[in-house]
Amino acid sequence: MILRLSAAALALLLMAGAAKPPPSPESQLLAADRAFAKLATEKGLAYAFFSSMTNDGQFTSDGMSPVAGRSQAFRRLARRELGSLSRQPETARVSGDGRMGWTSGRWQLAVGKRKTAGQYLTVWVKEGRAAWKVAAEMDRSDPTPEK
Repeated sequence: MILRLSAAALALLLMAGAAKPPPSPESQLLAADRAFAKLATEKGLAYAFFSSMTNDGQFTSDGMSPVAGRSQAFRRLARRELGSLSRQPETARVSGDGRMGWTSGRWQLAVGKRKTAGQYLTVWVKEGRAAWKVAAEMDRSDPTPEK
């Protein structure tokens, strides 16, 4: 009887040891960026920022003066003709305490027949166990090739 219990306990320990480790902080942050990108594609960039930005977040983009605050970012972005936006996060880093990080990647925008692309850098913050929130977003367009 004791031998059977010991074998069962050993089997449980082995199964527990084979459990999948939790995702790294960087992979969790990349997942947050991918979720933001999906939201921007499905519901628009203005909605994505309103849903994902801290109240005092900052946003700046080519040809646009910096915007402070998620409500102001929403109003400004909702007025712009954005077309179809996609973004692909490439890199993420998270601070040692896990409360701040950044992601960077590429974006593409199609408005009618006009297409532009560029790079972005997003600073994210996390308070306690809450979801990652955008604290600052900076993007720029790729240089236009000379003709």
